[in-house]
Amino acid sequence: MKEFHIINVGNSLLSNFQRNNPEISKIQQSDNDFWKKAIDDVNFMEGIFRFLESNPKERSAEMNTFLRVVEGKNPKEIEVYLSGTNTYSNEICVRTIQRYLRDKNFIVYNNPEFPGYFLEVNNYDEKYAKDEFVRGIAEMVDRFIYLVLKKKEEGYEVFMNPTGGFKAHVIACALAGFLTGCKVYYMNEEFRNVIFMPELFYLPKGREVELLEILSNRRPRSGAEYKSIADKFVNELERLRVYGLVDVETDDDGKPFRVKITARGILFLNTSKEVQK
Repeated sequence: MKEFHIINVGNSLLSNFQRNNPEISKIQQSDNDFWKKAIDDVNFMEGIFRFLESNPKERSAEMNTFLRVVEGKNPKEIEVYLSGTNTYSNEICVRTIQRYLRDKNFIVYNNPEFPGYFLEVNNYDEKYAKDEFVRGIAEMVDRFIYLVLKKKEEGYEVFMNPTGGFKAHVIACALAGFLTGCKVYYMNEEFRNVIFMPELFYLPKGREVELLEILSNRRPRSGAEYKSIADKFVNELERLRVYGLVDVETDDDGKPFRVKITARGILFLNTSKEVQK
C-alpha cells in the first residue's frame, strides 16, 4: 500500500549543524537577516546538506523517526509532505531535508509555510505576530485534515510525524492525526525506538452511543450483566474499548469479566447533550 507522511519540521538539523560549526554556534535562530543570507550561500547550503547526508538519523529529529518507520520499504511508494514555518532558519531545514529525501527517491511535495512568529514580529509588531501565529495553527490543522482525508480516499495509508517544530505546531499536527485516525508516531531524543501513539479520538455512533447510555450511571457491569452486554454489543464494545471510552477488566487468565464507562465516555455523552440543546 502507498504511504503518505506529513512531517512537522523543526530546527534540530540547524541546531546540530551549529554545534558542529563554532563560527555560527552563537547565532540566534531568530536572526532572520543572518539566515536569509545563509539560504543564498551555495557553500553553506551544500555544507548543511552534506552534514545531514552523512548521518541523517543522528542529525535530524524528523529523519530519525521517519527513516525508522519506512526502513525496508520502497521509497517510490512513499509520499512526503514537509510542514515548515515562515522563518529563514526553518526554511533552511525544510529545503535540506527535502533535497535529501528526493535524492533517496522519496516523492516530496512542495508545501506552504505557516507563520512562525519571528519573521512577523520583526517586520510588523508583536500583536500582529501573535495573531498570525494563532491563525497559522488553525490553518495548519485544517490543511492537514484536508490532506489526510484526500489521501485516504485515494487508498493511501497516512502517517503523521509531529516530532519537530514549535510545541504549538507539534500539538496541531498530532491533533489532526488523532481527529482523522492516522498513525501518529513520535520519538523523543532519549528513546531508542519510535513510539506509535494510541488512538485518542473517536466519535461513537448508533449502537455505540446506546451502549454508553446504558453505562452512563458509572456502575461497573460484571457477571451476567457483563455477559449480556458483551453478547449484544460485540463489535461496539471492542471499538469503545480501543478508543478508551469504556474500560474492560480481565481476570488473571486474561478473560474479560467487567465493563464500565470511562471519564472520556462520560465527556462524550455530556458534550453531545450540550450540542443537542
